[in-house]
Amino acid sequence: FEEGLKKGKDEALKGKLVLEHSLGLGHKPNVIPPDEARIDEEPRTVEIGWHPVGGLGGKWFAEKTGLGKMITEKINKYPDPTQHWAVLVDGYCHELWMDEHLDVIYINEKVNGEEWHTFEVGKTRFNDEALRQAGEMVIHNMRQKRPGYNLISNNCQNFAVLMLDAIQIGAHKEFATSFAIYQTATGAGHIKDLFVDKHPDEQQDQAHPELHRQDTVQHAQQVMEENTTKIDNHHSLFH
Repeated sequence: FEEGLKKGKDEALKGKLVLEHSLGLGHKPNVIPPDEARIDEEPRTVEIGWHPVGGLGGKWFAEKTGLGKMITEKINKYPDPTQHWAVLVDGYCHELWMDEHLDVIYINEKVNGEEWHTFEVGKTRFNDEALRQAGEMVIHNMRQKRPGYNLISNNCQNFAVLMLDAIQIGAHKEFATSFAIYQTATGAGHIKDLFVDKHPDEQQDQAHPELHRQDTVQHAQQVMEENTTKIDNHHSLFH
């Protein structure tokens, strides 16, 4: 009996590992080139994008993140967890992902344009290293409140909104304050001249009003709402 029980556990673990591998859960190597982090560069276009998490991995992902439970509890509308969103800037994507315990983590990857459905939502003055550090900060703050992935309140869309809020044009002062708190708490990250008053966004350049604070977050939320498949209690991914 004990031998059969052990074999069953081994098979279950093997199956879980296969599915984890198909999803690619866990930390991934940082692909952002080493550089000094700066938040006063010339503005660059920010996009949000999604790609599907499909196959058996997508089904397991949905089950583990509570989709099946929510269907049985008849919650009306919620995002399809197999539709994965991220923030994209100049060839790199910044994402919420999960470790092997299904706790949220930050990862970045080079963008394969054929995989992503993208939407332009604003501009940023952050260089790539500053974007990486901003992403790490956002995930740290999310983990402080709730480390585990949650379909409604701790997902890739929440991460995208929070990161866009941090990096958008015109949010320099707010970012400086929140990043200083993060840096004090963790000892991680350093961004040059964080509180310097000569930051471009602090100069009231009336000739370029479009470079002052934009509704990047509001625009992104609208885009994600319009382009995210909603699952209700009448449509199950598993049928």
